[in-house]
Amino acid sequence: MSVRTRENRRRRPGVAAVNRPGRFDRRVEHRRVRRAAQVELSQMVEPEDLALPRPVHTSLKSDPGERPEPPVGKRRFKVWKTKDWKRRSANRAERAATYEALLRGD
Repeated sequence: MSVRTRENRRRRPGVAAVNRPGRFDRRVEHRRVRRAAQVELSQMVEPEDLALPRPVHTSLKSDPGERPEPPVGKRRFKVWKTKDWKRRSANRAERAATYEALLRGD
């Protein structure tokens, strides 16, 4: 392991699996946070009192309602050999028709 990696793991303890808290501790902490949020929501009188979190995409300059709707195209699963398979099927059908014509004596 490089020196830089070790230093980064020491500086940011939550990132490294070695310094990460145990599963039980993480579950307890997560439950504590959830419970605190539920208590705050239950004590709220006016909806305007609650400050909503920032949206995920803060770098976008336009309002989501103002953005144009992306065109919905027909998406089909395409294999790179599809045309060859079609060609091969057409050739087989043509050979089968020729063979049947020979058998009938046309």
